[in-house]
Amino acid sequence: MMKRLIVFIIISMLLLSCKVNEKPKFIGVNSLEIVEATIKTFTIKTNLKFENKNSLGGTLQAKNIHVFIDSIDVATVNSEIFNVPKKSEFDIPLLVNIPFDKVYNNDKQSLLEGIMNIVSNKKIKLSYSGLISYKLGAFHYNYPLNYKQEISLKK
Repeated sequence: MMKRLIVFIIISMLLLSCKVNEKPKFIGVNSLEIVEATIKTFTIKTNLKFENKNSLGGTLQAKNIHVFIDSIDVATVNSEIFNVPKKSEFDIPLLVNIPFDKVYNNDKQSLLEGIMNIVSNKKIKLSYSGLISYKLGAFHYNYPLNYKQEISLKK
């Protein structure tokens, strides 16, 4: 009986010393680049940067993230489930495949102009909108991701 009480006290102390004060905080986009381009599509690789101030990790996943370029919804993506490191900053990679015709509405002149803008590093307005899902044991929390930035794409 005494042994069980000691084990219970030790486990309780360990659990109480590990804090989960807040969900991991979204900081911004760490990097963004075109990793592949074909006649019909281009692929953007981006890293979503987060900070976890908690003593425990958990998992994080970006869900149903709508990607907007110049206010046009061009793609919806999900990240893999990511193991969150404790008390550190970390990146979640996202690969977004974007069809050129979605960006430039099947207008061949606009399509050619759009390709030239991307190649020439002209700035575009990039937005992400969706949900971040954070899990730690039975604790589960969804919070919105809304991010906007003017960027130039580089290959």
